[in-house]
Amino acid sequence: MTLYGVEIWAVALLFARMGAMLMLLPAFGEAAIPARIRLAFALALAIALAPTLADRVPEAAQTVFGMAGQIIGEIVIGIMLGGAARILVSALATAGQIIGFEVGIAFAQTADPSQMSQGQLFSVFLGLLGVALIFATGLDHMFLRGIVGSYDVISLGAPPPIEDGTAMAVEAVAASFRIGFQIAMPLIAAGLIFRVGLGVLARLIPQIQVFFVVLPLQIMGGLVVFALGLSTGMLIWLDSLQRYGEWLG
Repeated sequence: MTLYGVEIWAVALLFARMGAMLMLLPAFGEAAIPARIRLAFALALAIALAPTLADRVPEAAQTVFGMAGQIIGEIVIGIMLGGAARILVSALATAGQIIGFEVGIAFAQTADPSQMSQGQLFSVFLGLLGVALIFATGLDHMFLRGIVGSYDVISLGAPPPIEDGTAMAVEAVAASFRIGFQIAMPLIAAGLIFRVGLGVLARLIPQIQVFFVVLPLQIMGGLVVFALGLSTGMLIWLDSLQRYGEWLG
């Protein structure tokens, strides 16, 4: 089964996993990138790597349903591996929602070009910053190496490890919420101190509507604290993606 010297079966199996992963991986799987472009890139990558991974390609099943089952299994594995990375990206959305609440502009919405929809102001900013940092730090290359390395983690043609995939998804969700809180922690601590001070001030001067008077100060102070803690928070998030990429690779 060859076409112009290309092993069709090997390319089909490789494309099934690579296509599923590239549809979900950070930076590559953003909604702003057309699905056809992502799939075309996955196909080109599969054709390029087919000679290298040819010795790992299992024999095709004797029936059409068997071959379809093998391809579907690779798609499921790709969704599991790419989905875990996509869950880690949601940490930025979690952090953005918390930061927006602490600053006092939780209901501010803006256009999200990466998702082609509306989003919370800080969530959109952190999402775009995260994509830019992935390309700036070279994590995109690590993800591409991780796609190839995934065949060492789960061999080509192996059945999808559902139990391990479930455990990995649960761990990714837990890590996502933990990282989101870590990014927003400076705002949470500053907001707690600020509200305690407002409560004391309200008791001392009950005639003043303190929470309305100091709202501009809350927004300005929140933006300052956000700017001071932004670099540390994004480094924590990038470190989580780097560890995941190293595990794949």
